[in-house]
Amino acid sequence: MERCQEECICPDLVLPIIGRILSTLDAERVAQLFSVLADPTRIRILHALTLSSELCVCDLAFLVGVSQSAVSHQLRSLRMADVVARRKEGRTMFYSLSDSHLRIMLNNGFDHLGETHSHARD
Repeated sequence: MERCQEECICPDLVLPIIGRILSTLDAERVAQLFSVLADPTRIRILHALTLSSELCVCDLAFLVGVSQSAVSHQLRSLRMADVVARRKEGRTMFYSLSDSHLRIMLNNGFDHLGETHSHARD
């Protein structure tokens, strides 16, 4: 069981953190973001978008290897969660990551995956 052997508070560790923990509402919003990201097809779409400034549904369907309908469905979920933005040019809709924080977060996840694979081989 994950418990302290003795019930105690470590003031030198706790005091600097008091008042800085996420509110329940903010924690729920972050959890919702991660739940939207918890889909392999969505992650592959987002990975493609980290490699380009923007891509259309046809581009993403080709790159990810799923139907345009499936990509469109996933993009709708990502857009509703403010993970991707869209821009219309003529009859074509182009998608991009909504901000640089997402690009950094996703790239950190991809980098972490590479590290765990290299540790597994050692």
